[in-house]
Amino acid sequence: MSADAQDRDTAGANAQTGVHCPLKAPNALLADFIQFYAQSAAQAGSRVDVEALRGVASDFLRSHPLHALGFSTCRRLLNEAEGRTLPPFDRILVEPLRPLLPRFGGTPGTGAHASYPMLSRRVIPGVIHATAAMLGQERTEQFRRRAEDLAASHISPETGQIEWPQVFADREYQLLLVDVSVGVVSHFADFPHRLAWLMAVIDSHLTPATTPLEREWNFTERHALALLLAISKPLRLAQASYGADGLANRHGLEAVDAAAKFFRALDAAALDARVT
Repeated sequence: MSADAQDRDTAGANAQTGVHCPLKAPNALLADFIQFYAQSAAQAGSRVDVEALRGVASDFLRSHPLHALGFSTCRRLLNEAEGRTLPPFDRILVEPLRPLLPRFGGTPGTGAHASYPMLSRRVIPGVIHATAAMLGQERTEQFRRRAEDLAASHISPETGQIEWPQVFADREYQLLLVDVSVGVVSHFADFPHRLAWLMAVIDSHLTPATTPLEREWNFTERHALALLLAISKPLRLAQASYGADGLANRHGLEAVDAAAKFFRALDAAALDARVT
């Protein structure tokens, strides 16, 4: 059965059971707001044409992309936005990028006037592939096992699901990100060359665009710099927290030097590109 057919069947079942797409919850809030607004206006001695407002709201909701979503598509988008469909290590890699990613299957902004350009969720496979390539197979597998052990230690006994907020609050999560970052930045000795390589890898692994806005979106150098600023932030914070000596004790002096050179090059390139 096709996804569209499944959505139609599920939509019919949902109509009978009263189950609705969670992404459409704001619809009810909009209806409640109209009622509240009308009551407040009446108390103030004013009259509001409630039916006209409801008509405008209905036209707006019908024109919104969420209106056409079936229940199964809705759940898939929610799961993707929350990273539930990714293995633990991949989910952990993506977490620092969350502030740059559109939620619930939305499309990225152009970033024309933003100092921190929005990414598309289409970059995720390329980020994961590029990271694994820089770390190498052996270290990637070591990190995957650490991530799986970390996630397994935070499985809810009631639901059997990973409690991701607890994972992200765990000190091992921060250590894992720092260790991964150290492995990544060691490959940026020639920053312009590695940046170009990163852009090519991510661009070649972009998932297919599903909307006109996504098709118009391009992964540019500004996006790559914003991505690097985000994924290296745990390492930058770690350096500020326990200093170069702390990093050297865990990773050696070469890692300290590589990190310092990386951040000098990254910050200079970000400044030139007006990415802050």
